Amino acid sequence: MKLLYLGTAAAEGIPGVFCSCSICRTAREKKGKDIRTRSQALVDGKILFDFPPDTYAHYIASGFTDFDLPAIRRLFITHSHQDHFYLQDLHLRKPIFTHPPIEILHIYGNQRVEQKLLNLQEKEQVIPYCEFHYAKPFEPIDAEGYRITPFPALHDQQEECLFYAVEHEGKSLLYAHDTGVFPDSVWDYIAKINQRFDLVSLDCTTIMDKDGGNHMGISDDIDVRERLVSIGGADKKTIFVLNHFSHNGRLNHDELCRIAVKEGFTAAYDGMTIEV
Repeated sequence: MKLLYLGTAAAEGIPGVFCSCSICRTAREKKGKDIRTRSQALVDGKILFDFPPDTYAHYIASGFTDFDLPAIRRLFITHSHQDHFYLQDLHLRKPIFTHPPIEILHIYGNQRVEQKLLNLQEKEQVIPYCEFHYAKPFEPIDAEGYRITPFPALHDQQEECLFYAVEHEGKSLLYAHDTGVFPDSVWDYIAKINQRFDLVSLDCTTIMDKDGGNHMGISDDIDVRERLVSIGGADKKTIFVLNHFSHNGRLNHDELCRIAVKEGFTAAYDGMTIEV
């Protein structure tokens, strides 16, 4: 499987939309990998995770090859926050904007995502161009030949936030963002099914600061990695990636990479691809 990181930032992006902190000033000066758009990822050009306000920019930046947005049929949403589910752009799937009429986009997520989509459909008549499916924790979903399992995230307590595991042709990856240290039910499930991941992508929003209850920093990621290894969910061959960064983490890309490598992680950047 090939995982393409289309965007790697938290809600405000880097540089932050209205921010002039030292990290954001550095990003504007250096550009390149210090520029981070809102988080989104794509597996094998088929399975899309999240739909941030930057989706169209990601489509343009891809050169229309690695990310063929009109061809995407499966979209998995982690939760309803705007930086992960910017549903206003979905009304552009209507025939007046799209020729010829486009096929149905299957959207998977929680009940808050469903309600927001229903509200959009009532206003914009998106039906039948999007179809919602409830993603229930620990109940695998078959999509495009991939087996995708939702897990409950430790994030916004007002909704059932999710992160996802993906399996295909003997390979597996874990895409775990906008979550703190995993709930006990996740650890129990991974241990029970004896699931080993080839790639683990972990939230690192707070970077230098420990969190664990809503997001994660590097110290939390180390704890998660150690526990995954202890229950057989990972081993020395597993690739561990840090992703979903905030400028509040106080490191630019080069600084982040130095610490990440020292701790045995890879730091994601916009446009990075990892294959397992």
